[in-house]
Amino acid sequence: MKELKLVIDANILVSAYSATGRINDLWKSGLTPHQLMISPEIFAEVERTLRQAEFHLAPNEIKERLKDILERCVLVRPKARFNGEIADEKDRHLANLALEVGADRILTGETALKKSVTIAGTSVMSFAEFASQKSRASRTP
Repeated sequence: MKELKLVIDANILVSAYSATGRINDLWKSGLTPHQLMISPEIFAEVERTLRQAEFHLAPNEIKERLKDILERCVLVRPKARFNGEIADEKDRHLANLALEVGADRILTGETALKKSVTIAGTSVMSFAEFASQKSRASRTP
């Protein structure tokens, strides 16, 4: 599979770093050779969410998770502005980032976004859908 630029939504990162399960397993198994793109808004949302009491994470655990995210992902402050329609305005920052970096996919858990199919010319899908495509592609001779 060729290298892709993937915009990773905060909900994917929170799932990957807050609990064991399918997303955590897929995240740990790696997304090489892909470029994982996040914005300061995504990073801040992940930090705010991981600090919520329901996750029962100590400050040092949160720090380690955030450090790992920054080691795996490219942090980009988008200047581009997507002017098209979007299902939920709070997700416009994902479209801006996708436009800025020329992303191939936006990976999200947001149902409204996934129904959009494409935003800013970028395919929108769940992390599991992407992992499934990657798995099928690696088995193709």
